[in-house]
Amino acid sequence: MKRNFILSCLAALVIALMTPMAHSQDLNQGQTSQQAPAAGQAKPATGQAGQAAAPAVAPPSADERNLYNAIQHEIDPTHQAQMVDDFAKKYPSSQLLSDVYFFGAYAYQSQGNVAKAVEYGEKSVAANGNNLRSLLLLSELLPQPQEMQGSDADKEQKLQEAESDANKALAQIPDLKLPPNTPPDQVTNIKSTISSQAHASLGMVHLQRATMSLTGTDSQELGKAEQEYKAAVAMPKPNPEDYFRLGEAYRMDKKYDDAIDAFTQCSKLSQGNALQGMADNQVTELKKEKSQAPAAAPAPKP
Repeated sequence: MKRNFILSCLAALVIALMTPMAHSQDLNQGQTSQQAPAAGQAKPATGQAGQAAAPAVAPPSADERNLYNAIQHEIDPTHQAQMVDDFAKKYPSSQLLSDVYFFGAYAYQSQGNVAKAVEYGEKSVAANGNNLRSLLLLSELLPQPQEMQGSDADKEQKLQEAESDANKALAQIPDLKLPPNTPPDQVTNIKSTISSQAHASLGMVHLQRATMSLTGTDSQELGKAEQEYKAAVAMPKPNPEDYFRLGEAYRMDKKYDDAIDAFTQCSKLSQGNALQGMADNQVTELKKEKSQAPAAAPAPKP
């Protein structure tokens, strides 16, 4: 099973925010990357309490804005990725660079190149640590099996990064800025979609940790995964893949009835595609497994 992150989970957010902009802060709540002084330059002056004053960054030029708009509306992912690299070479200190790198990650993820999508997502977050779309993208991709390679320490580092990114995204939801003409119901839908995506990412983080224990499945991590996926599906139009993952967590936790219900919901929401068949197979196997499981011991009398 492969989750199509960009198309299914960020679609509403991307569409709502893909409007011509004069500044990248329109996307990211006023946050812009700060450029360190080059070697040999004097350090910036400090203000009260010894805090360094933020260096002045030139606003985007007309050419930068035109290139940015062309990148965000490019439909060929191969060409889009090349345009991102060209922009970064031409304007390495641009206020728009974090968002440009997001579209590079977008382009590579659209091509199924997870490693490059992560690379460009991390470039985006390095330029602006509060880039919401890149935080969501990284929190989704880092816990995926394709990225869970290397030593246990390497895997845990990726899981910690994904967990941090998802929590940063959740923290931005209450103050999320959208275009002023966005209808209220769309605002609610976008915030719900972001919340669902972040909780699903946290669910995958805990699901991965649950299977990394040397002493067997970690029941505490499974419980955390269940709670996160339950939060992910608590929206008007839940993603069926979140129900599938919830079912996996319940099955690993030997909660047969809950697992059957989750996979059944996944099947109902996946009519006509491969995921429906996978969910139906899980239901069949779980019913057989449940019938063969030893009966629970009766509760002791008081």
